[in-house]
This record gives sequence, C-alpha cells and structure tokens, in this order.
Amino acid sequence: MNNSTYQSLLNRITLVTLLHFSVGALADGFSLKEANTKKIKKEKWVCKYCPAISNTTARITINLNNNSGDEGRFSSAIGDNKKGIGGNVDVDVDKREQDKHYRFLAKDLGKENVSATLLASKTDSYKASIAYEALNYFGHTFALTPFINAGNSSLQLPDNWQRVATTSEMPSDSFIHFSKQLERESWRLSFDKQITQNWQGYIHFKSENKQGIKTTSGNILNKVVMLPNGVDQQHQQFNMGSYYTFENATLSVSYYKSDFNNKRSSIRWQSPYSVLFGGAESGQLSTEPDNQFNQVSIFGHYRHNNFELQARFNYGQLSQKESFLPYSINPLLITNTLPTNNLNGEIKTLSNHIKIRYKTENKWRISLDSNLDDRKNNTQSNDYQRVFTDSVVLNSVAMNRPYSFKKTQVKLQSKYRFIEGSQLAFGWKFDQRERDFQDRNKTKNNKYWFKISTKFASLNSLSFELSRALRDGTAYNRTDQNTLINDALNLQKYYQADREREQARGQVSFNPFKNINTEALINTEVSFQAYFSRDQYRQTDIGLIESKRRGIDLSLTTPFNKHVSLLIYTHNQWQDNLSQGSYWFNEVDWHSDQEDKSDSAGISLMAEKLLDGKLSVAIDYTYSYAIGNVLLNTSLLTSITNNNELIINSQDIKVYADYIYSPDIKIHFGVLYQYFDEQDWRFDYTIDRVANVLGNGISAYNIDDYRITGGIAYQF
Repeated sequence: MNNSTYQSLLNRITLVTLLHFSVGALADGFSLKEANTKKIKKEKWVCKYCPAISNTTARITINLNNNSGDEGRFSSAIGDNKKGIGGNVDVDVDKREQDKHYRFLAKDLGKENVSATLLASKTDSYKASIAYEALNYFGHTFALTPFINAGNSSLQLPDNWQRVATTSEMPSDSFIHFSKQLERESWRLSFDKQITQNWQGYIHFKSENKQGIKTTSGNILNKVVMLPNGVDQQHQQFNMGSYYTFENATLSVSYYKSDFNNKRSSIRWQSPYSVLFGGAESGQLSTEPDNQFNQVSIFGHYRHNNFELQARFNYGQLSQKESFLPYSINPLLITNTLPTNNLNGEIKTLSNHIKIRYKTENKWRISLDSNLDDRKNNTQSNDYQRVFTDSVVLNSVAMNRPYSFKKTQVKLQSKYRFIEGSQLAFGWKFDQRERDFQDRNKTKNNKYWFKISTKFASLNSLSFELSRALRDGTAYNRTDQNTLINDALNLQKYYQADREREQARGQVSFNPFKNINTEALINTEVSFQAYFSRDQYRQTDIGLIESKRRGIDLSLTTPFNKHVSLLIYTHNQWQDNLSQGSYWFNEVDWHSDQEDKSDSAGISLMAEKLLDGKLSVAIDYTYSYAIGNVLLNTSLLTSITNNNELIINSQDIKVYADYIYSPDIKIHFGVLYQYFDEQDWRFDYTIDRVANVLGNGISAYNIDDYRITGGIAYQF
C-alpha cells in the first residue's frame, strides 16, 4: 500500500503512540540513539558484492474524482474546488546512474493545489533542487457586498446607490457575490555543496506570492462595513550558510534575509451609509507595511565522552519605512502636518541558546538550558494628532510606543535511571520577561517539577508528574488611564498578573491479555492518561480570576494477526474560566463562568497484504464534539444568563484500498466523507443582523460532503 494512501491513518497511529507512553520516551537519554558511536569508522564500510546501480523508473498515476460539493472548508481540505467529476495526474520519474541521482516528482496536476519538484544530486559532491507549489485557501463562495469591484484598492458603490441610515434599508437585490479565496504560489531553489569531506555549504531561496480576497472591517463613527479587501503580496527569503565538522565538534555560520512587499499599501471605500456629522463620505485603511529582516547566526556543537555542549547566537535587524497615509481623506477636516513622512522603524534582535548535557558513568544525567531573547526597538517616538474615523479632529495627541522586550529563561533538570526502563526526573525553570510601555516592567516565573516513570509486572509503563509555578514581578502601574477604576479595585492583565499554577499528570499502559494463552489479542495494549492544571490570579479583582483544565485520554491498539490491526482512542477535555468585573468601576458586580468541553474519538482498522500480498485496505473514522458555554451572573441587574458561544460537531470517514494487479500496475480506491456543523455567533455576518453593521451575508460552516477517488498507477 502506498505511504501517501495511509498518511492520515499512520499519522494518527503515530500520534497516539507518542502521546501514550512509549517505553523509549520513559527512558529518555538512555536509548540506543544516545550510544557513543564516534569511534566507529563508517568511511571504511564497503559492500564488495553490491552491483553498480544504474536504472530509470517512471510512474504515472491517473486519478478520477467525484466531489459532491464545492463549499470552502471542504474544498480546502481536499485541495480541489471543483464540484462533480474531475481528474488529476501524478508523475514520478527517478533515474540513478553510478554516483548520480535525478528525480522529477509532480503531484495533483489538474487540481488547484499542485506541486512539482526537480532534484539532482551527486554523491559527496552536490545536491540541487527546484520546487513549485500552489496552495489555495477556499473561503465562502457566495459572500455579498455592495461594492462593484470587490478586491480593488478603491472600493466603489454603484452609481445609483442611495445612502440610508440602517442596513435593513439597503437594497439586498443590488448586492454582488464575491469569493473569499487566497492563493499562495511559491518557488524554492536550493543548492548544497560538499566542498571537502568535512566542509559543506548551502544556498536556499524561496519566493512566495499571495493573492486573493479577504474581509476586513472599516468604520466611520459608529457605522461599520465588512470590506472585501484585495490581497497582493510577495515574500522573498534567502538563506545561505556553511558548516564544518571536526572530530568532536561542528561549527556553522549562516545568513538569513526576508523581504516582504505588499503591493496594496491602502484600501479606500465609499460609505454605503447616510453621511453623519463631520461630512465623511469615504474611509481609508492602511494594510500590512513593507518590511525587511536580516539575521546572522552562529551555531556550535561539541561532544566528548559523556559531555555535550550546544550553542547558538543570532543577531538580526528588522526595518520598516512604509510611507504614512494622511490623517484623513475628508476635505472638510483641517489637520496638522504629519511629524514625519514614515515610521522609519528599526528593531534589533539578539538571541542565544546554550545547552549543556552531562551523563555520569553510572545512571545520572544532568542538563542545563539557557535562552536569551532581546528585542530592542529603536524607532523614534512622535506625537500625532488624533482624528476619529475621518469625522472629528480631537484636541488630544497620541504617541507611538516603540515596545522593547527581553526574555531570559534558564532550565535545570536531572534524571536518574534506577532500574532498567525506570527513571526519576526533577527540575527547575526560571522565566523572566522585561517590557517597556507596559503595566508591569518585569515579571518572574519559577517552576518546579517532579516526575517518576517505571514499568513492572504486567505494566508496560507507569508515570506520574507534579509541577508548581509561581509568577510575580515589579509594581503594577496602569499605563492606560482612560477608564476610571476605583483605587480599591485591583486590576492586573492576566499575562502580567501574579499567578499560581499547579499541574498534575499520570499515565499507565498495560497488556491485559499478556498472560492468557491466546493468539488473537496477545499484543493488545491499553493506554490511559489523565491530567489536571489550575491557574489562580489572587492579586486582581477585575479580569481572569481562575482557570482550570482537565483531560482524559484512552487508547487501545491490537494486531489481530500479522495482517490486520486495530486502533481505538478517545480524548476528553474540560476547561473552566472564572472572570469578574465592574459596570461602574467602583465594585465587583458581575461574574462570568466560561465552560468549554471537547470530546473526540476514533477507530482505525488496517489490513495489509491480503490476497497473497496484493490487497491492502484501511478504514478510519473520527468524531469530535465541542461546546462553549458562558454563565453570566449580574448582581446589578439581578439576572443570570446562560449562552452557548460555540458548538462544533464533526465526523470524518475515510476508506482506502490498494490492489497490486501486476508488478507494473497498481489500482487504488478511496472515499472521504466529511460532516461539519458549526454554530458560532462570531461568524454570523448576515447583512442586516445589526442596524449599523453591514455584513457579508455569510455564516458559520455547515458541511455534508463526500469525495470518491479511483485511479491506476503504471510503472514503466
């Protein structure tokens, strides 16, 4: 069976295996890959009886597809926006001769999402490649807008458009359909050269173009309109470097450059609403500015006996010099001259990572990790005139704040293997963050953890972990004084607030039929994991007060025989967030309890090499359900409201079959069924739902579609 055919199924099996306590994970640092092989002379390994390879193979795969729908989310999942019967072709040509290798690989020719790669390499000399990829995101196909030129940088209303006060008065039959679709086209060029036996260099280049239409919001005073914003961007990345390998060490130096070019510097639109005071008939927004980033990196790795050292240093500079838009495009407003024509932004970045590991001759392993990330913003700060949505010139000024940031992390941990397959681990992690122009200049977080893992008797693995973290910092001073809050009320933003975090995690995996004299389920493994975490914010009266998360994972894997295997898994998670606040900013008068729950389950059945090794079949079913509920208790109004914020119900069924008709011909068949129902008020943009908000007539996704695929592969 082709690897690509089972990609989803195998990824799921691999994920569950990793999440559910493999013995190798329990013995981290003591596995075979940690063995000291530096004294092995691999260059002397020679196969005296291997024939010289010189052959060419070519495989062409022809696929026929039948899609039941072309709805955006389903089309993005399958990479095809065509409803009904269609086709695509895969090509794979591989040529090997002596020490040279050439390959051309193209996938999904005939679909919107397509890729092609050309490779050439020579042993101990070079490796070169050129690759092309087109990747589409398909959104809502039948979105609505009053603008006659959706996606243009200047959105125009029809000549006969009559401005009205509310959305319900707008003529819905005059609205025009547009499609929310983004397409990425990228080219990648790479060349790796082996200069000497120990010295290598490389040059990589990538150019990506992004085009399409997305939606953004614009407003004039309190009138809002969802705009079909055109996207036309180019991003180029260049990376070159060289690395040299010594007997016990490696040294690497590299340079990276990123150049982002947005061909749409602004978007201007005519307001479909009646003109209010200020006389603004149009609005204007800026888009993502052009910017450049340059970085130099040095990496070193040294290993000798039981000691290992890694170090990486990066220095970079980010610049942005996009010209400013005027204060307003309203000719009735009188504004000052801008203090500067552009931001002239400059940010310098410095980061380093040092990792030290030492293994004693007995069973101890100690590691130290240190990280520094320093972001210095050298952009000049200026005072700018305040203009409210092209309608009102305010008497106050606004200052741009060039935020700087520094993060320091130190992690120290030790592991001790007391018996085969069992170990004890404990550690400490320090995290300090320094900010300017923030409510808190410095926060410190200290985390301690303890973990024991073992296996004994019929248990394949057993582990338990506890951790506790405390965060505090310098004095908390609010930088935003626009909201008058009583001094008796403490206010701390959750990402800067004093916090106490407690976490616990336990897992066990065992073979329930290990001692039973049976052939059918002798290798069955059951894995169970449970975890709990709680965050408490004790120094704040307004905002997030407490957050709790619990989860249970359960999986069962069994091979019925050497051809047929089964995987069953479930995942359940609950999260509760308790918040409180004040309507009049003098006392706590409302409480909010947000309860989120998500459940998922899956069954995967795989049968390989049936019918004398010619037939392989796989069936994969997944189910997930999520719901978000908010309980609001308002003592001021003596009322309790219960609202569902989000409900998602999703089901996927995938069936694959491969049959080897002959050594040169393989036949494959697949079915994909997807059901997805989403109820989320945040995605309900009907045109006239709100009197002063003009939506796009779209809502949350509701999918019930299938895709049938059949094809034949012929190898020359």
